[in-house]
Amino acid sequence: MLRRAFVFSALIFSVTAAAQGQTTARAAEAAFARAQEMASDGNSAGGRALIDSIVRATPPASPVYPQALYWRATLATNAADAESDYRHIVVDYPLAPQAEDALLRLAQLELARGDRDDALIHLQRIPRDYPRSKSIARASYWIARVLFEKNDIPGACAANATALAQTAEGEVELRNQIQYQSQRCAAFAASQRAAASPSAGTASSTPSASTASSTPATAEKPTVSADTSLPEVAKTPPAESVSRIAPPATARDTKPSQIKPDPAIPTAAEIKRTPTTTAAAVPAWSVQVAAYNKKPDADKLAATLANRGYDARVDGTVAPFRVRIGRYPSAREAEAALAEIKSKKMAGFVVRAP
Repeated sequence: MLRRAFVFSALIFSVTAAAQGQTTARAAEAAFARAQEMASDGNSAGGRALIDSIVRATPPASPVYPQALYWRATLATNAADAESDYRHIVVDYPLAPQAEDALLRLAQLELARGDRDDALIHLQRIPRDYPRSKSIARASYWIARVLFEKNDIPGACAANATALAQTAEGEVELRNQIQYQSQRCAAFAASQRAAASPSAGTASSTPSASTASSTPATAEKPTVSADTSLPEVAKTPPAESVSRIAPPATARDTKPSQIKPDPAIPTAAEIKRTPTTTAAAVPAWSVQVAAYNKKPDADKLAATLANRGYDARVDGTVAPFRVRIGRYPSAREAEAALAEIKSKKMAGFVVRAP
C-alpha cells in the first residue's frame, strides 16, 4: 500500500514538474516575442533589458537558457557581444535547436572580419554535425560563396549544387541567390570544355598553299574575330542591407556590418600562451573551450590541452563539466588569449572564472 502511494506521489510530482516546465517555456516564448516587438518599435534597449532579465533568472541547465542567449545575441548592440553569446551556445549547448543557426551567424561575423578560413570551419560543421539540419542549404550556399572568394571554383560549384538540392520549394529568395551564383559554374564548365578541345578555327584561319599563291602580296590578312560564345562570369550579387533592430528567426543571407578591431585588445603576439595562475588574480577571467556531461571526457580534453602547453583545467562538480584555459586578471587579456586560441582553430568564449 505504501509502495503504491509512493509511486503515485512520484507520478504526480513528475507531471507537475513537466507542466511547470511547459509553462516556463511558454512564458519565455511570449517574452522573446515581446522583446522582438519592442526592438521593432524602436525600443531596442527595452527589448535587450527584457532578455537580460530572462538570462539572469533562468538556470543554465534549463532548455530556455540557450534560447535566451540566442535572442540576446540577435539584439546585441555590437558584434563582440553577439559573438560571445553565439560561441556560448555552440560550445556549451551543441544540442540546442539554436546551435546550428549560431554557427551560421558566427561564420557571417568571421566573414565581416575578412577571415574566410574560420568562417569555413563554422559553416562546414553544420552539414557534418547536423546532417538532418534545415540549415544545410543555407550553409552550403555560404560555403560556395566563401570558396568562390578563395577562387576554389570546383569546390564552390559542388557546394552550390548541394545548396540547390537541399533548398525547399518555399525558400524562393535563397533559391534565386543559389541559381544566380550557379552562373559562375556554367561559365567555368564552358571554359574547361573549351580548354580541353582543340580550337576549331585554327585550320580554317590558315590559308592553303594554292590560295596563298593567288593572293596578291599587298592583300590584307583576314581578321579573326574574338570568340564571344562564352558567357561572362557573373559576379557575386551585392549583399543586402541588414537591420540590427529586428533579427529574424534564422540568419539572413547577407554579411553583417564590418567589425572594427578594438585597439584596446592586444594581439596574440603581445601575450604569452601560458597565463599567470596565481590566486591573487581577482576577479579572474578564463577562456572556455568545451563542456561535457561526463567528467572523464572533460578531463581527457584538459589533459590533451595541457600537453600542448595550455593552462587547462576542468571547472564544476556537476554536469556540465567545463574545460577552461587560464586565469586572467582582466577581460581584455582573456580576449587576447581567445584570439590566440582561435588562431589554432579552436572555438571558445570568455567567461568569469570561479
